[in-house]
Amino acid sequence: MLQQTRVETVVPYYERFLRRFPTVAALARAREADVLAAWSGLGYYSRARNLHEAAAVLARETAAELPRDREALRALPGIGDYTAGAIASVAYGEQAAAVDGNVIRVLARIHGLRGRRDAPSLRREVTRLAEALAEGPRPGDWTQALMELGATVCLPRAPRCDACPAARRCAARRSGAPERFPGGASPKEPRAERRILILVRSRGRVLLVRDGSPRRLAWTLPETVVPGRASARRAAEAAAGSLGIPAGLLAGPSAKFRHRTFSHAIAFEVWVAEGGPDRGADTRWVRPRDLSKLPVRGPTLKAIRALGAGPARRTPQRAALPVERGPYAPGRGG
Repeated sequence: MLQQTRVETVVPYYERFLRRFPTVAALARAREADVLAAWSGLGYYSRARNLHEAAAVLARETAAELPRDREALRALPGIGDYTAGAIASVAYGEQAAAVDGNVIRVLARIHGLRGRRDAPSLRREVTRLAEALAEGPRPGDWTQALMELGATVCLPRAPRCDACPAARRCAARRSGAPERFPGGASPKEPRAERRILILVRSRGRVLLVRDGSPRRLAWTLPETVVPGRASARRAAEAAAGSLGIPAGLLAGPSAKFRHRTFSHAIAFEVWVAEGGPDRGADTRWVRPRDLSKLPVRGPTLKAIRALGAGPARRTPQRAALPVERGPYAPGRGG
C-alpha cells in the first residue's frame, strides 16, 4: 500500500484491510472483486491484484506461510528486490538488505559517495554497503533504522545533522554541503493538468465507466483531459456527446477540486447531466450506497461526495495493530 502512496493516506486503509482479511488464507479465499473494493480510493489497483494473487499462491503451495528465502519471495506476484529484502530482514531476521531512496541517501552521505541518486552504479555500491550491515546481528533493525533515519533526520533538504547518530562518521557533513550528496537534479514537479468528470444521474444512480488503464481494474466517472487553454465547456460537451448525452442536458461546473499524485497535479471540474445511456459492457449504473462494493478511483469518490451524491466519508476506528507510522514509503516496484 505504501508504494507511491503517503503513509497518512494508507494507515486507515491498512487497518480496515487487515480487519477484513486478517490472514493470508482469508485473503486467498476472498473474491477479487471484494479485494479491489477494499482498495477503493488508493489507486494503482494492480497492487491489490498482485497481493491477492500472491496470497492464492501461498495458500496453494506453502500452507499460507510466507517463505523466508529472498528469492522465493521475489517469485511471488508484486514482490521486487526492496519488498523481498524488507520481509526477509524485518519479519524473519534474515541477512538481507532493503534499499530504497532513503537508504541510498543515508549511506551515500555517510560514505561520501558521488553520482546521480538514480544511477545504477550508486545503487549497486549502496546495496553492497547495506548488505554488509545486514551481515551483523539483528538485520531487521538495521533495515528499519536506515529507512527511519532517511525519513526523519537525513532529509533531502535541510538534513538535521545535529540530531543524527552518524554525524561524526558522515563524509557529507564534513564537506559542509550534505545536501549535495548524492548528486542529481531536484525531483520533477508534478505535471499540471485540467480534467473533466461527468456526473450522470438517473433515478438515484450515477453512471460509472471502466478506467482507461491497461488492466481496467477500477471504475470512474466519465473523464476527459482539457488540452492546453481549450474551453472546459467544449471538452465537457465532447465527453458527454461520446456517451450520447446532448449538450443541453449538461450543467456546470458544479464542483471543483484538486487531486495530487506523484506525477500529476490535477485540477478537476465536475459537470452534471440528468439521464444517460443504457448500461453497456464497460458502463454500469450504481447507487451511491453501493460504491463501497466496487474499486473506484479516488477523484470519482471526491466528485460524488462534493455534490452530496454519495455517502459521507467514514473514518474507520483505529485498531490496535502494529502499524509502522514513520513518514517513509518505498518507491515504485518495491
